[in-house]
Amino acid sequence: MIRRLLALVCILALLCPAALARQDAYVEPCQVLPGESALVRYFLPATTTAQLSVTTENGLEVLQVLTPRLLLGGLHELKLDETFFDSLQEGSYLLVLTCEGVSVSAALTIGSLSEDDAQEGIKASDENFIDENNTEEAAPAAAAASDEPITPAHLSAYRPQHENCYWCTPMDITDEAAVWAMLIAPVTVVDLKQKEQLVLRAEPDNSSEGVGVITGQSQAVHVLEERSDGWVLVETYSSSFHDSRVKNWNAFVTGYVQKDKLKTVTPRTDYAMIVDKLTQRLYIFADGKLLTELLASTGLANERQPYNETRSGEFLIVSRVGDFKSDNLICRMGLRFNSGDLLHEVPHVLNADGTRSYKSCEPKLGQRASHGCIRIQRRQNADGINMYWIWNNIKTGTKLVVWEDYAGRQIPLPDDSTPLYYNPDGGSYYHSTDMCPGIRDAYLPLAGTFTYGQLENSAYASLTMCPNCIPPLRKAEIARINEIHLTQSPGVIQ
Repeated sequence: MIRRLLALVCILALLCPAALARQDAYVEPCQVLPGESALVRYFLPATTTAQLSVTTENGLEVLQVLTPRLLLGGLHELKLDETFFDSLQEGSYLLVLTCEGVSVSAALTIGSLSEDDAQEGIKASDENFIDENNTEEAAPAAAAASDEPITPAHLSAYRPQHENCYWCTPMDITDEAAVWAMLIAPVTVVDLKQKEQLVLRAEPDNSSEGVGVITGQSQAVHVLEERSDGWVLVETYSSSFHDSRVKNWNAFVTGYVQKDKLKTVTPRTDYAMIVDKLTQRLYIFADGKLLTELLASTGLANERQPYNETRSGEFLIVSRVGDFKSDNLICRMGLRFNSGDLLHEVPHVLNADGTRSYKSCEPKLGQRASHGCIRIQRRQNADGINMYWIWNNIKTGTKLVVWEDYAGRQIPLPDDSTPLYYNPDGGSYYHSTDMCPGIRDAYLPLAGTFTYGQLENSAYASLTMCPNCIPPLRKAEIARINEIHLTQSPGVIQ
């Protein structure tokens, strides 16, 4: 089989070297073997909206691989798990890539590849690369599939429908009513001290294997079943730190805890907060509405320090720590939400003259960068809010939830008509408001105006996102983030 596939690749290279060399959109032939993952490869000459579908040989669509979305230009490799094509019977299909009003296709074989299939695959790939003199008009793009909403319990084997539950509520910041109901709902926590942890057991027995750990007072669990023997089946993200008894970094786990170790707590109802690892933003809710958002940085894990990943889940702010040091960094206004993990201002170093320098950490806001804590911007945003505001207004007992950036989650594109602003007198940023608090009064209101749809025009191509008022990311950056999350869950440590 391997020799047959290698032969197919060699024949492709011999038969269509010009097609392979041209910088036109194409999709490569693919074979899907039972019980194995599949690698789909396609090329886009530029960043564009595209979709990828599976059709019968007669052109009937039977499966959407990628619904219409903005994708970066270049060669793409999309790895799909072994169950993705389970709905299709063995046989021959077409992979159809549609972009810019044009469709190209290549052979898709489900099951074993016969020599006849291989020859048909060669023929299809040779015929279906875009040719400048023979382009094929695409049929109207199919409507985007209504994917199942992704919840924090995305990996769960259980499917309870608990009302106003963090675990059962889709991670959709635009649904203010559902999000607010979740944010003020009671939580079930472990009745231990703030920095103590309880081992979650694989079986209802204290001698059973530990599958994860839960932090006292602050970390909530999802109750699935209460047993008559005094044990409770729960699920949560394991809060394993470097010194925890169970080394299971941010893993979504299901296990048992004794009922008498748990208690129910009702959070405050004036404010609540969400940190989303997908967008690297902190969202503040007040009285049922989204009040504002701030740039954040969650944990940046690596092979040597997998415990740097910020633990996802549902938490309560349990104490006001204030300023503290982390190596040579000073972190101000720390609020404890999970043992050693705190919400705090972006760190600074102290200069010899006593002034603060934020230049090593502040440029990293909006991306993973910390050792597990959540860093928040110090600059006032368009609403005049920053970490200093949080310190003065957010009290203990406030709920903070952390959303995991599971594969399949996507950042929506802003409307092209969204207004943006800049300072035509030498300004280097684009802004979300003409009264950005980061700009000197002499330049306010900002005189330069344009729309998000014009952001890629040459006149605005050199502008960068303002770190104060947080305008939307550029389309290419959204596409880059979304492409990662087509197949990856960066926060899930393997």
